[in-house]
Amino acid sequence: MKINTSSIANSPSYLKTISSSPQDKSFEQKLKAALGEKDDARLYAACQEMESVFLSKVLQAMRSTIPRSGLIDYSLALDTFEGMLFDEYAKKISQSKSTGLADLLYEQLKKR
Repeated sequence: MKINTSSIANSPSYLKTISSSPQDKSFEQKLKAALGEKDDARLYAACQEMESVFLSKVLQAMRSTIPRSGLIDYSLALDTFEGMLFDEYAKKISQSKSTGLADLLYEQLKKR
């Protein structure tokens, strides 16, 4: 993995993390550590999104088992709205960390 340092050279957050004084770690190791924290956050966000997609599919399957009462006429707009509503439910459930799927995915992928 090649690290492009030109885009982050002027970033104050990385300059605070990486000092120019000689210590146990080299400059490259400090730079990789600073970038690794950002990558870990992106990896966890991707794991939460994957959990959200899985939960969305589960909720769609559950929704298909509910019989329609006829109180509200079925339409494509209603189906689209309900689909979007259940997608948002899935996002909220994954953000609440109640299932733990994102944590499991993150731990497995972080090892690589």
